[in-house]
Amino acid sequence: MKIKYLILFMAAVLLSCERNSDTKDILLKFYGDAYEDIGYSVSETDNGYVITGQITRLTRDGNYILSDTNKVAVIRTDYEGNSIGEPQIFGGKLPGSGTKVLTLEDGTIVAVGYVVDTVTNKKDIYAVKLNPGGDYDQLIYKRTGNQYATDVIQTQDGFLILGTTDIKREPSTEVTGNAAGKKDIFLLRVNNNLDTLAPIPAVGFIGNDEGVAIKHDLGGGYIVAGTTDRSDRPASEQSGNNVFLLRVNSDGSTTQPRIVGGTLNETASDFEVLSDGYLIAGTIGDEGSADQRGYIWKMPRDIYNEPDFMHEIVIEQSSASAPFSINAMCKYKTSSFLLAGQHGTGLSSRMLIFSVDAFGELVEGRIKIVGGTGTQEAFDVISDDSDNIIAVGSNSYENNSMISFLKFRF
Repeated sequence: MKIKYLILFMAAVLLSCERNSDTKDILLKFYGDAYEDIGYSVSETDNGYVITGQITRLTRDGNYILSDTNKVAVIRTDYEGNSIGEPQIFGGKLPGSGTKVLTLEDGTIVAVGYVVDTVTNKKDIYAVKLNPGGDYDQLIYKRTGNQYATDVIQTQDGFLILGTTDIKREPSTEVTGNAAGKKDIFLLRVNNNLDTLAPIPAVGFIGNDEGVAIKHDLGGGYIVAGTTDRSDRPASEQSGNNVFLLRVNSDGSTTQPRIVGGTLNETASDFEVLSDGYLIAGTIGDEGSADQRGYIWKMPRDIYNEPDFMHEIVIEQSSASAPFSINAMCKYKTSSFLLAGQHGTGLSSRMLIFSVDAFGELVEGRIKIVGGTGTQEAFDVISDDSDNIIAVGSNSYENNSMISFLKFRF
């Protein structure tokens, strides 16, 4: 079935902004068909952008939909967001989703995510490498339990995939064991052909752990940011989740774990490596609650020292401002950062993109809240050398959602 590229007839309504409402320079595109189409990651290419996420493949009988299956999707666009060819669907017959995409200097595209075994109904990490000549390599990394990828980074000998697994390990120390059914961080080293180089034991704390991003660390090796469930601690010492940093060697082995957060219910979204430490963006408060807010931590180079600063992100002065959450972060211009996520909840939620300075404070005039009818959310954001801002996410209305592509400049 040919996937249709649709621009919603309500585009004019969707472009209404609650703040920074000049829409003449906003480019908003939608891709997909019916049901659940979501864009999770975007990267710049030499002739536009590439998006990964999920597209729902439908089986129809006339106007009736007989079945639907979420599939790993890669969409190429030009610089105006116009699709180049049809979306590429991967993973064979298996359901799945792409979660992160990166573009290499030679034009190669690498996307990671997961597929679902239709017999066991468990997830497996999936990767596809699309070469500039048009051919591609793809691999499913089969293991027991559930695994899915959240990020990927290029290394000297291939790639390092950041994933999550729920395979049980016997606890010996706080960062080498988990309970049955709990999630842990799983690092997968692969070569340029995506073949596994060496098995790396999963690591994590006692509760559920999920790494959200991996970066090249200061002085070599890599560093992971993520979230851990601290419900094993007394209530006086925790409140839900805490943020963590985890240093790993060039071979993927763990060297330095550090729980950063305190007693807030906090979830890590993304982070950036700075010359003197790390800037972590996240969300505090229960999902959908009125007190949900963005939060930021600045950690020094020695991650065992106290944070240089940590505070709530204030994007509106009114005490009655809507809740918001953060999903992604990237560097912007010379000394500021972009954060993207969701403003509001439910049918009143909108795509949110704003800029903060090196101290995590909102930069005046750099906030965009985009949306109208339905539910919108940004899952990834990047910027280019011309200071264009590109975000991808989803626009949902009733039972359908489409992949959203947003491009603008502050």
